[in-house]
Amino acid sequence: MGWLIYPDTPACIRDEIARLCTWNSEKGRGFPVLISRKGSVWYAAVRAEPAAGRLDTGRDPTGHFETDATGGYTFAAVFLTTTSKGEWGYKDMDETSGPNQAEAPAKLLDLLSPTSAEYALAWRQRCRDHAARTNRRLKPGDVIRLTIPLRFSDGAELQTFRVAKEKWGRSNRTVFISTETGGRYSISNIMSRDWTRI
Repeated sequence: MGWLIYPDTPACIRDEIARLCTWNSEKGRGFPVLISRKGSVWYAAVRAEPAAGRLDTGRDPTGHFETDATGGYTFAAVFLTTTSKGEWGYKDMDETSGPNQAEAPAKLLDLLSPTSAEYALAWRQRCRDHAARTNRRLKPGDVIRLTIPLRFSDGAELQTFRVAKEKWGRSNRTVFISTETGGRYSISNIMSRDWTRI
């Protein structure tokens, strides 16, 4: 599906995404259970439930998702959005199309029904991989412990550090302060090293 452009930006984009995820027909209904935004991309966990009396086959009508005891299931929808010259637009897709945008949070992924759709499984894994990488970002105040101690040029062999940001010229740099000695150190390739946050 292509882009749909509105002549005006909605008053509340989150409400518009929720509206787009909501339906009610003779076949059933759908509604968002969680909506999340990353930049201009919106992710939604959408619950689909069959109308009363419809036969539960254990799979959704497309055959991609396992249904629960009520015959319902939850899938992910992805909305790319754009704003330009007062206009607002979106392009929507569901997870079975394997969207390139894969930054849905783990709490949203945890709501989704089991699926056999290959593209959806790959997309979910890319989202989880992204979340794992994001969780390794260091913030000032974090305390980390390296699995293997490092030997520094001053002869110290250290393992536990507090992360700090310090002014360096016109920018900031990350500094690792030893919890053992109080010394300030630079650690190259910190993200590729084996460490845990404590």
